[in-house]
Amino acid sequence: MDNVQREVLVERLALAFGDAQDVTPAADQPPHILLPKLVLPRPWKPASTRALTIWTNWPFERPQFLVDMAVVGDGGEPPRSNHDVYAVGETWRGFSFTFAWAGSDPVRAVQMWMERFTVERS
Repeated sequence: MDNVQREVLVERLALAFGDAQDVTPAADQPPHILLPKLVLPRPWKPASTRALTIWTNWPFERPQFLVDMAVVGDGGEPPRSNHDVYAVGETWRGFSFTFAWAGSDPVRAVQMWMERFTVERS
């Protein structure tokens, strides 16, 4: 992905989610875009959290979507089927969520990942 495409990606995500920051650790890596103020639906806590999106092979593949380690649902448990991912100098929480992906809208891709927090409470 070239610099112009990367900038457009950040701009579109910032418009949709209030803020987005390019935190890609090296020029030869896919874009790593931080969403620092992502709002989660109830009962997920904290109500506002951070998410890290990694855009490998975009738009042919959906982005990797990681949340802050503090995110918990009903009963204080993290999302089911979760795993730790070390990226941009810290540990993030990944999780399984199946959805069909086709398209090139980065906002829609993040919204599809966020759907997991609506359909599942833990």
